[in-house]
Amino acid sequence: MRTRSLALLFGALLLAVIAVLLRSASSRPPTEQGPSPAAQRLEPTQGVAELVGDGASTKMCAIAADIPGRLSWRVRVPGKARLETYLSLSRSQIAALEGRGCRAGIEIQEGAGPGRTVVERDLPVDGRWLPFLADLAPWEGKEVEVRLELRCARSAEPLSGAVRWSVPVLSPPRGPAEANLLLITIDTLRADHLSAYGYARPTSPNIDRLARRGLRFENAETVQSATWPALTSLHTSLYPSAHGVVWNGHRMPEGLATLAEALHAQRFSTSAFITNMTRGRHPGFSRLFLSRDGGQAEADLSAVEQALRQLELERDRRFFMWVHLLSPHADYAPPPPHDQAFTRPGASRVRGEIDELADLRRRKVALRAADVDHVVGLYDGEIAFVDALVGQLLAALAEKGLERDTLVILTADHGEDLHEHNAYFFHSPSIYGSSMRIPLILALPGTLGEGTVTDHPASLVDVAPTALGLLGIAPPPPFQGENLLPGRKLPERAVRPLVFGETNGQIFSVRSPEWRFVYNPEKLNPAAPGGPYPIAEAELYDQRADPRELRNRAAERPDLVRAFTGEILAWKSRSLRGGRPAEGPDPEALEEIRALGYLAK
Repeated sequence: MRTRSLALLFGALLLAVIAVLLRSASSRPPTEQGPSPAAQRLEPTQGVAELVGDGASTKMCAIAADIPGRLSWRVRVPGKARLETYLSLSRSQIAALEGRGCRAGIEIQEGAGPGRTVVERDLPVDGRWLPFLADLAPWEGKEVEVRLELRCARSAEPLSGAVRWSVPVLSPPRGPAEANLLLITIDTLRADHLSAYGYARPTSPNIDRLARRGLRFENAETVQSATWPALTSLHTSLYPSAHGVVWNGHRMPEGLATLAEALHAQRFSTSAFITNMTRGRHPGFSRLFLSRDGGQAEADLSAVEQALRQLELERDRRFFMWVHLLSPHADYAPPPPHDQAFTRPGASRVRGEIDELADLRRRKVALRAADVDHVVGLYDGEIAFVDALVGQLLAALAEKGLERDTLVILTADHGEDLHEHNAYFFHSPSIYGSSMRIPLILALPGTLGEGTVTDHPASLVDVAPTALGLLGIAPPPPFQGENLLPGRKLPERAVRPLVFGETNGQIFSVRSPEWRFVYNPEKLNPAAPGGPYPIAEAELYDQRADPRELRNRAAERPDLVRAFTGEILAWKSRSLRGGRPAEGPDPEALEEIRALGYLAK
């Protein structure tokens, strides 16, 4: 009996030890990964792939091919792999292909045997990208020749470079411990106008639900209150004066490491669906949907529709998807029923259009409180509209079983002045909290605690290194931001004590949880819609006693002015020295930024 009792006790102890080891293994953060040999991009055997468009908003990295013609590669098929590519006609050749009965397909040949066509479709005649998806599971582990074929039933003169195949991707299913990344950025979104951040109006039920199942940063800031500098900083983890895109429309220099490129190297499928900065460079994305048609609401709806279609293709592989939505950028014109959610028809004669608001400011017309309330109500209606679109994206994740395996990050490029400073409705060149403070919410089930709120300072340059850390991937060396969640958890002490910002590399700010300091050494009054935007040489605001930043206390606290000036000068020396010179505006971008109110029409 005693021997049997000892055996049972020993067995119980052994099971307990095994359980502890299993728990330890499951909670261990993922190791930093190198490029996976199982993922293969079938690059062209001659020449290089180029990012080309189809004339219908979508750009893809593609290889030119002739009709008739063939592209082929010798590959060893990884386990349960899927081959994906897209085909588009060169628009200049569409007329020449009418009536030729051309078809395109994917053929697999194993050994010396005959090839087997696994997908075949009629050649499109409108230039839009046509997907070709092939299940290669029957050839798992085998060496085969993959062929992209183009044939025509009626003979005619060959057409050189008549079609473009997107670079084929041979991808195995996503592993059980491999998380995806969905990055949602919303233009012109103030944190303090979201219910999750304490706003009284119910503007954001879907974003609020995301915050309740994740981590919310209370004190997150952008680096500049302009879209192109801010989004470039988000993706490169460099400050604007360091990457050179110091104003809207400026070209992003070649050779900068980006979040998309880092994830692309780790066999992520990378796609972006954006409604602003559509004329900019976005390296690292294999698919770009640039939504430019119609007004803001129509462009946002179109971008989300395309993103939802892409999610359907991403069910079983690792993906990085970026969705940038333009609402609630001015003009403040939410579609029904959001146009009457927080104001009513006839509440004001002011329509909420940027040209009108700039003209009123230029003529120094004093707005009534009712006018300001009406415009703010329209702005809040824009937030409610874009929140509904965010809800569609999040619902699709859940419906497709992707929610538990997807890191969702929601943030903004900048906020918006709503008449608090200089009688101004807009954002750039504001450097106050109204336009610099942004939401930052991260959700990853099983890793980030639900409903967690932190007052740790966070910057937009921290988003990329924090995302990579949560995904177990080392950030590229040039990144200047911080991983806010080392070890995949929120530390007791803040990773960074201060957050820095700038305007065109000439006006600077530093924010702590207690204070915001603005430093304008050249005493500039930058241009803005409706006239100059005055900023004092030194401005200091108590964030707790004066959250709207209406009382400048610089004269009362010269000690803090000296201390924060020193912090800004040290940061400039540390982070902005050797920055890339601005290349100036891209001519193709001028019309886009003019339409959004940044240039006189």
